[in-house]
Amino acid sequence: MLRFLLVPAVLIAWANGDSWGPYGEQCLVGKEQVYNPADSFSVKWYNIDLDEDPRTRWNEVGESHGKQILAALDTVKMFIALIDVSIYDFLVEFAAMGVPNLPEPYHQEIIGMAKASGLSVGEVALLNLFYEIKKGCTSIVARDKDGEIYHARNQDFGFLFYWNVTLQTWQQTMALKDLVININYIKDGKVLFKGVTFAGHLGTLTGIRPQGFSISTNARFGSVHENIYDFFVRGLTGRSFLMYADRDVLTKCSTYEEAYEYLTTVPLLAPGYFILGGRQNNQGAVITRGPDGAEHVDTMNQTSWYVLQTNYDWDKKVIYLDDRRGPGHDCMNKLGTKNVNLAGLFQVLSSKPNLNKATVYTSVMHVNAGTLESFIRDCQNPCCCSWRLWRRVDANRSWTIHTLTSTVSVRRPESVKCEQMRSGTGYFLIEEGKVA
Repeated sequence: MLRFLLVPAVLIAWANGDSWGPYGEQCLVGKEQVYNPADSFSVKWYNIDLDEDPRTRWNEVGESHGKQILAALDTVKMFIALIDVSIYDFLVEFAAMGVPNLPEPYHQEIIGMAKASGLSVGEVALLNLFYEIKKGCTSIVARDKDGEIYHARNQDFGFLFYWNVTLQTWQQTMALKDLVININYIKDGKVLFKGVTFAGHLGTLTGIRPQGFSISTNARFGSVHENIYDFFVRGLTGRSFLMYADRDVLTKCSTYEEAYEYLTTVPLLAPGYFILGGRQNNQGAVITRGPDGAEHVDTMNQTSWYVLQTNYDWDKKVIYLDDRRGPGHDCMNKLGTKNVNLAGLFQVLSSKPNLNKATVYTSVMHVNAGTLESFIRDCQNPCCCSWRLWRRVDANRSWTIHTLTSTVSVRRPESVKCEQMRSGTGYFLIEEGKVA
């Protein structure tokens, strides 16, 4: 039997909407250092030889991670099954239709990855497409007191893909941690650039061209459906996926200036944010991209010594339940230029809520030294996003919410306005139980 409790909205959003209690902002700057380079050793390095046949260059990665890639796909299937499990099969077929339209070497690489991992071409294509539209992040480029540039990012992924009550994490986030790999991209026997990706994903989520520039990409909310549909069904060409633009710029460009020009102009299939770092002085930028070009660029200057980007436009308010931007700026201002280095930026990105239950990994980069280090993350409780709005059942009155210990349905009484959810003055009828 379901139990009904009348509880104050403070359980959903802490009183007055301004404090999250133990789940709130916790800046670690000035506290015990958490950065340990040895912790990055758990993320395996692979060499991808760009002079090798595209169908075989990913064999080692595919053969080593086939089961883990399938586990990540299973979380996608579980999520889609909430609507209709048959949609998953349709999406796999739909993704396979677009593979011949992919530019080289990605067309041949997907075929090779499918063979090496034991998955179908459609499944590998769907996995790559899924990463295009569902990632969240925090990226920072900062200048130290001597003009050296450092770059760091948190990769958040898996929010809303089933809450594992036993392990206290998002199921997909947990699956993706097993897929994080570092890549040395080899050309003519030498390292051309370095990158971080998920096994099975052929783009570069985070990357560095030693002595050149660094890049990370954040998701930008906006419609991608029309361009994606045209690409897969009508064979639309001349536009790049974000995930491949990252890798392409690292392949084709050798300097910050060249990368900046490319990233502000390359036609894209989806909106996004390119966060670009260089070697010195003011070489740091957040490029807000639409499909046809840059819509806004925020750069470092003599008075602005860092740029920080989450998943919201510069002129838009963040969603109340997902404010990583404000706490990120607060923590960076506490850090100051004198503490900017790999350890300092890692400390900022280890601070809640920039570190949260959906954070898969943190990467830190230093272009002049050619350094790229990646760390698998685990946000210990109490940690933001242990509970979240899970599924909106009714447009006006009903939600399903996960808490730390249970799953509950939330129904707003007619007399309570939505604004009261934030202010903490309203009440909600809670039905305790599990979601089918």
